[in-house]
Order: sequence, then structure tokens, then C-alpha cells
Amino acid sequence: MTKRIGIALIGMVVAALVLAGAGTIVLASIGSKRSAEESLVEQAEALGDLFGELTIPSGPGGDESVRQRLRRVSETISVQGIGILVMPPNFEEPIGEAPDGVILSDLDLEALARGESVSGSKGDLIWAAAGGTSVQGFPQALILTRAPDPILVPATRWFLLAAAGTVMLAVLVTIRLSRSLTGPVREASLAATRIAHGDLSSRVPDSDPRSGHEITELVDSINTMAGNLERSRSLERQFLLSVSHDLRTPLTSIRGYAEALVDGAAPDTAAVGSVIESESRRLERLVGDLLMLARLESTGFTYDTARHNAAEIVADTAHGFDRQAEERGIELSIRVPNDEPSILVDPDRYSQIVSNLLGNACRFADHTVAVTLWSQEGRVHLSVADDGPGIDDKDLDHVFERLYVAQHSPKLKESGSGLGLAIVSDLVDGMNGTVVARRSALGGAEFVVSFVVAR
Repeated sequence: MTKRIGIALIGMVVAALVLAGAGTIVLASIGSKRSAEESLVEQAEALGDLFGELTIPSGPGGDESVRQRLRRVSETISVQGIGILVMPPNFEEPIGEAPDGVILSDLDLEALARGESVSGSKGDLIWAAAGGTSVQGFPQALILTRAPDPILVPATRWFLLAAAGTVMLAVLVTIRLSRSLTGPVREASLAATRIAHGDLSSRVPDSDPRSGHEITELVDSINTMAGNLERSRSLERQFLLSVSHDLRTPLTSIRGYAEALVDGAAPDTAAVGSVIESESRRLERLVGDLLMLARLESTGFTYDTARHNAAEIVADTAHGFDRQAEERGIELSIRVPNDEPSILVDPDRYSQIVSNLLGNACRFADHTVAVTLWSQEGRVHLSVADDGPGIDDKDLDHVFERLYVAQHSPKLKESGSGLGLAIVSDLVDGMNGTVVARRSALGGAEFVVSFVVAR
């Protein structure tokens, strides 16, 4: 990538220099020719009157004498050639010779006869002609020729030197820039490779702020992804340990009592059967929770939603915990008005939400569990609160994560699967509701589930 960026940047610099240089040279060449042509016209006009006395004699040797004089003058005024043409009306062709490189067809003889000036160029030769009148009164033309100014040669040389210096500077800047741009990308690529091979502790070093906002976002995204993956692996291990413990405990109990029954060492078979039944139910709840989570994750899980009176569902479900609360010495307070508006829910799933929250509250409560239902601002709210140890502030944002194990977990009166709140969160989300966890006025934890009033 560094090589491609370097080649691209240097290529753009070279292309820009070539285009700019070629354009500059072409424009400068055109401008130089135009300037030289205008200067030559001014010279021709200034010298026209001076050379009016040079007539073209008709005698032998006359032409040679004029040419020699013109050659000496041209050397004196630094022009390449000088020619004089006299255009008497009784001659078909002008008398005299044009300078080397200029022929009569190049000249506008009629304009010159009117005393005008004309100019032009032929290849690298520039010419200018100024019309005038000879001492005999005949129209004549003074023709000057010159090569273009050699200013482009040194200019081109300096341009090439400057271009070479620019390219070298571009190479140095490109090397530094490409390293600063691709360095974090290489680091990110290496870190991503290590993460893909299982090293979830790998991180990309913080990038230089000068690398750009996009590079910083890339580094932050990879580091966040690695952190989430590492945390997920840790939570998965904690979850497996928790579930393994929850499975092993009742299984060990069931096996021990079953062996006692087989060996005939159990004094009270009814009591042993009751224990085995209780532990079996614990296993059944745990397996049910695991199956429910698996179903919630599947795309085929559906909800049979319809308008239902939340008060009836909450009251029926809550009263089902009366015996459990009585056995544990917990006062179960249920405040559910009968005139609460209807909500759009699956009644079985909504009842499961209430049941999971009440089961969780009964496990942690010391003396009181309060269930309250009310409507406010177009929503029906259900609150389940207890007076237990509550939830640590550091755990409030994570209590609904299915694999999360609280850092400050209170001691449970009864081992549970720890998946009930995760199931509550998924069921509430699936029916377009909301659920929040907070400290309750009773001193423990409070969970509030809200649904929009059905219209």
C-alpha cells in the first residue's frame, strides 16, 4: 500500500510538472515570438526613413553594392538580415532582394506600397517589413529578419532544475506522508490478524492525531471490537461456569438421594422424593430458560400480539406467587387498578415477563416485594420492586445482558439460572416495549416495563 501511494503521489507531481512546464514553454514561445515580431516591426519602421536614400541602381554592380551595405548594417543593429524592395509602377516585379528565408509571396506588397507595416514568421525565422518612399518617390519596403530570442533555452534549463528539485522534495514528502498514513493501517491489519487468531487482548496503538479523522476512527473501531470480543469471551466463560454450577448442584442432589433410595438408606422416602422433585423442577426451569433464549435468538420466533388488559394479566400472574411469598416470609404487595388501558402484547409472553421479574424479586427480597401498574403519558408502566440488597451502580447498565455476571452479586437465597432478566429484555424488545433497572424506594432493585397504550 505504501508503494502504491508513493507511486501515485509522485506520478501526480511529475504529471503536474510536465503539464505546467509544457504549457509554460509553449505559451512563452508564442509570447517570445510575438514580442520579437513587434520589436522587429518597430525597428523596421524606425529605420525605414533612414534607408529611404538607399535606392536600387540599375547599373552593373549596383545591387552588390547595396547588399554589402545592408549586410554591414544588419551586423551593426543585430538583425539576421536586411532587404530593400523598390516597387516602381512601371515594373512588374519589385526591384531588389528580400533577406534570406523571405520570399515575395510572404509579403503583402499592396500594403507595403501604401506605407503600412507587415510581419510574420516562418519556422524559427521572424520577419517584419515597413513600407516607405524612396528619394525618387517610389514606394519601397525595408525588410528585417531575426531569429527568436534564446531566452527559452536558459528558462527551460532552470525549469528542469526546479522540476528535479520538486520531484526530489515530492519523494521525501511522499515517503513521510505514506508512512504516516499507512503506519496505523499496518498496525490495524496486524492487530486484526492477531484478533482473528484468537489473541483478543491485542490492541492497535493510539494513532497520531495528524493521521486524520478516518484513521483515528478505524483504530478506535478495531480496539472497541477487540474489547467487546474479549469481554464476550469472558462473559461466556462466566456463564458456562455459572450454568455448570447450576446444573451440577441439583444433579448431585438428585443422584445422592436416588442412591440412598436404591441402597435403602433413606429413612423417609417421601421427604427424599420431595427433594428429588424440587431439584428436578430447578433443572427444568434452567433448561427452559436456555431453550427460551435459543428460541429468542432464532429468526423464526413470533409473537401473537393483540389488545389485552394489562391489569388482568399482571394480577393473575402476581397472585400465582402468593404461596411462594408466604413460604419465604415475604409480603407481596399488588396494586393493579382494573381500569388501566389496553396494550398490544402477546399475553403469554407478557405474563412470562411478569413471572420472571417476580421470581427474581422473591429470590433477593428481604421482606417486601411490590408490584404496581399505572398509566402515564400514553404508556402503561409495570413496576416490580423489592427491599433486597439492590444492584450495584456498576452493574445497572449490564443486568439485562444474558452472559453478564455482576461484580457485586448478593448472596442468593436460592440458586437460579441467572437468565431471567435477559429473557425479560428480549421479550420486551420483541413486543416494542422498554425495560429499565434502577434502585427502588424500598432500598432494593426496581424494574419498570413500559408499553404504549393500544389505540
